[in-house]
Amino acid sequence: MAKYQVLVADSVIEYLDKLSKSERERIIKRLKLLEENPQTVGEPRGKFWVLKVGTAGYRLAYRIIESEKIVRVTAIEQRKSRKYQEFYR
Repeated sequence: MAKYQVLVADSVIEYLDKLSKSERERIIKRLKLLEENPQTVGEPRGKFWVLKVGTAGYRLAYRIIESEKIVRVTAIEQRKSRKYQEFYR
C-alpha cells in the first residue's frame, strides 16, 4: 500500500499525453516511486523537489506535504528545452 498520495497537475498530464508511449511509460514508472518515499527518489531544490527521468532528460518538480502524506507534481520540462532555465525558479 502506498504511503503517499501522488497528485499530478493538469498541465503535467497534458504534457505527458503529447509524448510517445515509451517516454510516457518511463515517466509514469518513476512517478510511482514517489508513492513510497519521495525524499529518496528526488533531489531538493529550494521550495520543491526535482525528479529526474532517464536519458531523455525530463525533470518533474514536486512538493511534499508531509502532514497530509501528499506529493504534488506541479511541472515537467525536458532539460534541453529553452524553458529549462526557468524551471528551477
